[in-house]
Amino acid sequence: MQELALLMESGCGDARDEEFVRLVKLAKAGDAAAFEAIMRLYERRVLLTALRLLNRNLEDAKDAAQQIFLRLHRSLGQLDENRHFASWLYRITVNVCRDMLRARARRSVVSLEEAGAGLVVAAADDTVRNEQRRMIYEALATLPERERTAVVLRDLEGFTTSEAARIMGCSEVTVRSQISNARLKIRKFVQRRQRRPL
Repeated sequence: MQELALLMESGCGDARDEEFVRLVKLAKAGDAAAFEAIMRLYERRVLLTALRLLNRNLEDAKDAAQQIFLRLHRSLGQLDENRHFASWLYRITVNVCRDMLRARARRSVVSLEEAGAGLVVAAADDTVRNEQRRMIYEALATLPERERTAVVLRDLEGFTTSEAARIMGCSEVTVRSQISNARLKIRKFVQRRQRRPL
């Protein structure tokens, strides 16, 4: 199986960027325009991450994004300006999506049909690329929640292992183990699907 592409969706403000730090300080002081600016910087990445964590369910991802930014607004006063803002926001994102998945699991079983295309993989032909995308997202949907979260953060969102560990609230060793297990399961899933007769 070809390796998952490690692409960041777009550049966003960083805690080390002076202008961004100024925006965060203004938002913490109650400046609504500054908070709106922060939301605009991150809304696309938050929605894409929620889509990936919630098995490509767009409606759930939109609901999650609203909850994420509401939770961000409520807890902005607790943010330590020396911490990396993106890691803090992604931790909120992971927690909101985890809560939604638990609620969904109580309501019904997640269907593999919800897995869609969207992962960029290297392939010579669009048809092959689309089939690989579909299979990888189907494989992601079968992973346990923590393994899926680790792979999404590390391989799809481009976070380092240490950043993913901070976001998930666990050790780097645990993240590496979850990623290794997840990649093996994805590879086996794809190999099984490729061997299946048409």
